[in-house]
Amino acid sequence: MSRITVIGGGISGLAAAFRLVGDHEVTVLEADDRLGGCLQSTTLGGAVPVGLDTGAEASLFRRPETKDLAAELGLTTEFPSTAHSSRVLSGGELHAIPKRTIMGVPGDPAEVRGLLGTEASERIAHEVLTAPIDGEDTSVGEFLADRLGADLVDTLVDPLLAGVYAGRCRDLSLAATVPALLPAAREGTSVLDLVTELLAARDAQTASGGASGQNSDAKPQPVFMSLVGGINRLIPALEERILAAGGSIRLSARATSVRVDAGTWTVEAGDLSLESDAVVIATPAHVTRDLIAELAPRSAATLASVPYASTALVPALIDLSTGPLDGSGFLVAPTEEAFIKASTFVSNKWPWVGERIPPGTALIRMSIGRFGDSPDVGQNFDDAELIDRAFRDWQRITGRSGDRIRAAEVQRWDRALPQYLPGHGGLVTAIDEETAGIPGLELVGSAYDGVGIPACLGRAEAVSRRLLRT
Repeated sequence: MSRITVIGGGISGLAAAFRLVGDHEVTVLEADDRLGGCLQSTTLGGAVPVGLDTGAEASLFRRPETKDLAAELGLTTEFPSTAHSSRVLSGGELHAIPKRTIMGVPGDPAEVRGLLGTEASERIAHEVLTAPIDGEDTSVGEFLADRLGADLVDTLVDPLLAGVYAGRCRDLSLAATVPALLPAAREGTSVLDLVTELLAARDAQTASGGASGQNSDAKPQPVFMSLVGGINRLIPALEERILAAGGSIRLSARATSVRVDAGTWTVEAGDLSLESDAVVIATPAHVTRDLIAELAPRSAATLASVPYASTALVPALIDLSTGPLDGSGFLVAPTEEAFIKASTFVSNKWPWVGERIPPGTALIRMSIGRFGDSPDVGQNFDDAELIDRAFRDWQRITGRSGDRIRAAEVQRWDRALPQYLPGHGGLVTAIDEETAGIPGLELVGSAYDGVGIPACLGRAEAVSRRLLRT
């Protein structure tokens, strides 16, 4: 049985530890006094009986990693309500988000005419075919603006991507964020034709799924999933299974150095010194950079170039003054003058939440800040000021001036979301090539193959399989 040290107790580190602990002696080191990384919850000081996510609030269901792990851990999957949908703030008004798009890009321009207007939808219909891109990647925002116009990008594509990355689509990589559209960029072919094909394939998959289940009234597969108590419930479930299998978890143990000598790895964390046969580093890029600076200098320099967004989240239980909320929340287009960039109506979106809060109330989340914002956005206010500014903005956008906060708090996320700039995939390939030459060293986390939970789990599981083979 080998000894393995996992540095970082977020979802990636815990998933790797969970896969390895049955066959190895595993120790997890977490710098914070809690596990979970960006998966965290609150009860708003006891105002709500079940935990509310204050980090990621859902996971993709169409990918297998999270739903398979939840099933393995004995957790029951929950889905968003089909009675509510999200909207986008544009021109000072809330509009329904068109459903038949690929990350906001329609196959039929008529799909977005109600949101964008006739002129902008006509611009989309007259797609400008640009030459194939020079290289393997490009900016998703710039590519789509050149092809289909800035109105579509600023009003729909940007806020949708911002909801995932807390970034700006003109900064983000097409290959890393919307790879389904990459063939049109590389080949110089029509984006509209490609989206039409992708939507048709999605429809056929839905119909096929219905047929295989002997159900002629096939319904679309849910896009997202969560758990009762929030998607953060993955963390205590993984912790319990790791400890039950004989693993060790050390909190408030910040790793300060990692070195290897004759195949034996030594990790220093305060007064703790651990020797092991392999090390899995599951920390943000800027932390990993410092730990591997001497082991893999090229990779460390590459990781130093990965920027991060800082954000804040205000979850709140509110008393409703004029009937229930409408919809599951809203996104804010970057062209709008607004303090918050998005809001989720949690108790509308997730039925299990609505069933557990007092009548006449609602649970909401308000998001502040994204990559590229000036430092004073959200960071120069104390918690009370941040809550007040966010909720006043929320009242203005929703037109619900009579609603009142019953309980609220602030969760600040400093350098939490990596930004996948054009060429990100090549950077990750270079990192993996260098570290592959260092036996016993593995890197996982959101800085590499995707910021979502399934992508983090996928990389952690791949790393675990590799270590199990060796």
